[in-house]
Amino acid sequence: MGKLGIKTAVFGLTANFVLFLVKLYISISSNSLSIYCDAINNLTDTLSCAVALVGFIVILKLDERRSKRVQSLASFLIGIIITAIGLYFAYNGVERLMYPTAISYSKKYALLVAITIFVKIFMGIVYILINKKQSSPVFKALIIDSFLDSAITLAAFLGFSLTPRVNYAIDGVIAVLIGITVAVSAIKSVIQEAKYLINN
Repeated sequence: MGKLGIKTAVFGLTANFVLFLVKLYISISSNSLSIYCDAINNLTDTLSCAVALVGFIVILKLDERRSKRVQSLASFLIGIIITAIGLYFAYNGVERLMYPTAISYSKKYALLVAITIFVKIFMGIVYILINKKQSSPVFKALIIDSFLDSAITLAAFLGFSLTPRVNYAIDGVIAVLIGITVAVSAIKSVIQEAKYLINN
């Protein structure tokens, strides 16, 4: 489990950090809040994979029972981080609704964002195949996160594309929806892992 987990965590860390850089560049260049939130979401995923990486390295030195507890603890910490980020998104979305700002739409940027949707779907499929080889709560969390992220990026893409056309801060609305979706999903994971840690 340890070695496979380490390779998976490194893969996720690298891919998510590249996605973060691409989306951060687009969000700064276009002034898109929804893309910015999505970029920070990928940075959070990068940090989550870093936590998972540390957990899998520790697992190499533990027995099976302790190994499961470490994996559960890693998932719990990842959930806490993601919950905080989700609430941050929602706050920024409300702020954008109160103080709308113009977005610089670009077909090139829109295409790049669309490509990142498929990258996340591909990552989810990779995690599914890895989880079939060796099941882990961390892998399952990464699977859910990847497909949820692809939906979040789709929402960000729509916000980025529609805001300049309708003259309304849809970008802010999308950011609020992204924040709530991310926070609710993460809270469920936190509760589930907390129950496991308390009972084992």
